[in-house]
Amino acid sequence: MSDRTAVLFALRDDPSLVVRAEELGYESAWAAEGQGKTAFGKLERWAVHTDEIGLATGIVNVFSRTPAALAAAAATLDDHSDGRAILGLGVAHPGVVETFHGVDFDRPLSRLHEYVDLVRRYLRGEADSFDGEFFSPERTSFWDAFDPVREEIPIYNGALGPANVRLTGQVADGWLPNLYPRPQFEAALEWLDTGAARAGRDRSDVDVAMYVLTAVHDDPDEARRAAAEHVAYYLRDVPGYYDRAAEQAGFADEVEAVRAAPTTEAGARELSADFLDLVALVGTPDDVRGRLVELREMGVDLPVVRAPAGVDREWVARTLEVFAP
Repeated sequence: MSDRTAVLFALRDDPSLVVRAEELGYESAWAAEGQGKTAFGKLERWAVHTDEIGLATGIVNVFSRTPAALAAAAATLDDHSDGRAILGLGVAHPGVVETFHGVDFDRPLSRLHEYVDLVRRYLRGEADSFDGEFFSPERTSFWDAFDPVREEIPIYNGALGPANVRLTGQVADGWLPNLYPRPQFEAALEWLDTGAARAGRDRSDVDVAMYVLTAVHDDPDEARRAAAEHVAYYLRDVPGYYDRAAEQAGFADEVEAVRAAPTTEAGARELSADFLDLVALVGTPDDVRGRLVELREMGVDLPVVRAPAGVDREWVARTLEVFAP
């Protein structure tokens, strides 16, 4: 069984941590967007400080850039990193797309499908006209002078719902679920199978790269608090996604209690240890070291470990050491 492991630094931008991840043998480092920093901006900086580790967007949404802009950013990163770029895409959610970007959250899965097709066309240098539902670029000479390092850059989709997971199997190179309750995972792999079959592919053609929330601390109570607050934020602030998966796993009462709580911290206290253990690896270093094996046996090809949101640099560094491949 492979010990491929990646790490998500989320909103943190610390090249020294990425260098340490490379030294420890992590396959790739993933950067999220938020708080005024682009994923590509961080990854470009990390490329200067590293030599081998993959550099992945985790994730950028398909509403805030045109396919041409996204393809250009990815190709530039791939050039500056000597072929180490990875594209993590997603539809995000209305809170990001409509509230922050001011764009209608319109037919997200149809948009994603067309978006992936166009990004791949741009990377291959195909300048033919494209008459799409959302984008209709005309034949242009702008790309004639552009010579990308690779004509294909791996594309992962951050999907949760059945239709989106099926679309992932159909069009993406990898699936990137986040905070996915383990009891639901077997059903989700069937959705992935269905989508892959649509494109004449097998599930083995799709790299299952799961975000794995980890909360590692010498004090088990502190570890559980950090994990619970992280999960409570997603249940409260991203309605219709993570809460739905939790409800389907049998935790509807806890989801409702978290929503009804006055603050994220109060909501975190409504989450049971049973639920947290289904969406995170929580405990002391000795408790969690080695538990990635369980996820690999379940069907996760590439665990992408991350520390809880808001923790300090020391906590993130400890996470790297504990889960180092």
